[in-house]
Amino acid sequence: MGQVAWTAWLSALLGLWFIVSPWVFNFSQNVGAVWNSIIVGIVVAALSAYAGSQMSKRGS
Repeated sequence: MGQVAWTAWLSALLGLWFIVSPWVFNFSQNVGAVWNSIIVGIVVAALSAYAGSQMSKRGS
């Protein structure tokens, strides 16, 4: 794993954190905020994981 690829994987973990944060911070009763957190988390995790895998393949 290269010098920059780890940042993409760290961002993917941040995306997963966004997904679980409504229950960790106890705002799961706010449906709009929960869905926003889940959707943003999925997008961030998916794009970051893709970027991390591409960087790892290239050796960046």
